[in-house]
Amino acid sequence: MPEILSYVCPFCAREVRVGKPCPGCAKKIRKTPPVKKSWEQDKAVDGLDLPDDDFDYDDFVAREFGKFPHRRTGLKWYWWALAVVLLAGMIAGVLWLR
Repeated sequence: MPEILSYVCPFCAREVRVGKPCPGCAKKIRKTPPVKKSWEQDKAVDGLDLPDDDFDYDDFVAREFGKFPHRRTGLKWYWWALAVVLLAGMIAGVLWLR
């Protein structure tokens, strides 16, 4: 005859057979419906096959952002001057400590 394995429930201290739910704790667990995730869409809009063949990306960018969609980003001259001054100061500090 196989040995019946059991354990003590850590929540209610009842002896529970392995593979079965705890009879004391199982009554306390409520069955809740699954919660829809924020990225999931409704079943009604699945497979609508919306047309997207006529989309022209370059035309969209030109209409939304004008003729030149990208602005040149760069550092102002005073940040370059500050970097040179700091680098010169670090080099002078290293040479002075020798």
